[in-house]
Amino acid sequence: MSVAVIAAITALIAGGITVGLIAILHRLEPEYDPSWRMISEYSLGRYGWVMRLAFVTMTIGLAATCVALWQFGGAWTIGLATVALGALGAAFLDADPIMTTRADATPVGRAHTVMGGALLAGFPPAALLAGIGVAPVLGWTLAIASVVPFAGLVWFLMALRPAHGHGGSPEIRIGWPDRFCLLAYLAWVVLAAVGVLSAM
Repeated sequence: MSVAVIAAITALIAGGITVGLIAILHRLEPEYDPSWRMISEYSLGRYGWVMRLAFVTMTIGLAATCVALWQFGGAWTIGLATVALGALGAAFLDADPIMTTRADATPVGRAHTVMGGALLAGFPPAALLAGIGVAPVLGWTLAIASVVPFAGLVWFLMALRPAHGHGGSPEIRIGWPDRFCLLAYLAWVVLAAVGVLSAM
């Protein structure tokens, strides 16, 4: 079994585990209203370790996708490993509660925002570049599919605008676009892994 195949299978498993863990957190901690609370906030609750584990499995999935696509796209895929570092940082740096204003943010919370932002904003362009890089061998499906992560990011940024550094509130419905981004990103990872397995 080749490295690319092992990496693709790893990405599929890690992506599935990530989605499963976050779905479980919605049941374990229903006090975090998914319409306006960020996924990262689950790390602050009683089952924070589950969210940290989900960030770790997301890191594994993204890094494995980079490895799986490398032989088809080379350096074009390196952005996926870079955004994986954002997920890894978010795993060990807890977010501040969403109601925290920018002025009151803790150093750890700020660091989490930077790492999470690298993941959130970095994935769509990384997916597009990887899709372009592998297109000569795997076709244009991954590049075209990157439109969905970009759409999720735009939705997220539009929902975030009313906060203006003043912290979140139930009126700022950022939770759904946050969750859509996660699912869109992981769906792209699955599509990439399936593409690699189909080509081998």
